[in-house]
Amino acid sequence: MKRNLLTRTAAGTAIALGLGLTLSLLAPAALGDGPQADAPVVQTLTPMEDGLNWGMNHVEVTKAYNQVGGLFDREYDVILAKTQPGVQMQALEADRENRKAAFAGSFIEFQGTPTGYDATGVKDEYTYRNHESIMSVDKDGKRRYLFFIGAPPNERLWKIYDEIPLKAAGPLGATYNDAVRKLASSLGVVPRITQPNPTKGVMLLTADWQDPTTHLRADDRTGDHVVGVVLEDKRTLANLPQLRAIKAEDPFALDPSVSAITRGGISDPNAARNRGDAGAPKKRTGH
Repeated sequence: MKRNLLTRTAAGTAIALGLGLTLSLLAPAALGDGPQADAPVVQTLTPMEDGLNWGMNHVEVTKAYNQVGGLFDREYDVILAKTQPGVQMQALEADRENRKAAFAGSFIEFQGTPTGYDATGVKDEYTYRNHESIMSVDKDGKRRYLFFIGAPPNERLWKIYDEIPLKAAGPLGATYNDAVRKLASSLGVVPRITQPNPTKGVMLLTADWQDPTTHLRADDRTGDHVVGVVLEDKRTLANLPQLRAIKAEDPFALDPSVSAITRGGISDPNAARNRGDAGAPKKRTGH
């Protein structure tokens, strides 16, 4: 028994040392030089999902937050337990109910009209006219976006995107490197690191992991003073090309009528006739 315990302890220490050594190599200049194989597998990412499940519609997600004993109540119960009955308690309860109402009303569908989300850091996380939608909430010191796909009322949750502030006292530290190291330490696995490559849909420096059902990525949004920690349903992720059948229009694309005219390499339809006439002898006019 003692020998087995020593063996397990030694193995655990070796893993911890190996992880620490590997993470120490992810210096700022080197971060992004890691292997480009598939994302490493961790045992489970479920604790990061806050009790939400892939496939919930927005009504079910709203209930998870707003119901008695839900996510909002759990947040406020800790504070209310330390508050004496009176004006301050009433103010806290009113604030809680206002936030619940704001969250319930945050559901927006990405139809044909541009939304305010196009000017945010999550502008590349959705498309228009493909039955995609979103909810958002500020909670636990971070901003959370919940993405759905499918036509209501059959829309289903498939992505949870948290903007976590980068600061020394923050949960993931002051820099993107800090965030990656802390996530890797928590998961016990060094991530895959991928450099930005817009042609492949990778817009930011990214670290990622996966479990059997969920993909986790940490996006470098240092310019916004946050790290984007994103959980995605792997089944939906694999089917996105089919689910997003309607592609975004290219604002620089030629109008189809212009394209048809210029397909042969002639920009002026009169040009061919003018060139054909240029070498022909001019008819002599009679006097």
